[in-house]
Amino acid sequence: MMTWRWVALGAVVSLCVGFLIYSAASGSTEYYRTVAEVKSAGAAEGEVRMLGVVGPDVQHVDGGLEVHFTAQQGNQDIPVVYRGVVPDIFQPGISVVVDGKLGADGRFVADQLLTKCPSRFQTSAQKRQLG
Repeated sequence: MMTWRWVALGAVVSLCVGFLIYSAASGSTEYYRTVAEVKSAGAAEGEVRMLGVVGPDVQHVDGGLEVHFTAQQGNQDIPVVYRGVVPDIFQPGISVVVDGKLGADGRFVADQLLTKCPSRFQTSAQKRQLG
């Protein structure tokens, strides 16, 4: 009788630990679409997260409160409009993740803009060449 209690308790604890691991892993997973995927899906897809590289055509509008640029990936690009605070490292050539919607006019209107630090993605040989 006592053995079954320990088995039941062990099963409950295992289920709880498994649920905690599952919920923590699924909550921290971030998925984003490529520029090509967003272009092919079109405006009907709704709210998406997109990864791209900032093109050379960055324009700050309305006293710097709005930025217009092209998100590029390979031979694909999408014009992006973002209104809000732009991170300090935002510049042409940097990877960005933008959350928003693709409009019927083909412009991606972003609600959030995140930059990826380039030093994290450089190999040690690239860092030696830069330094």
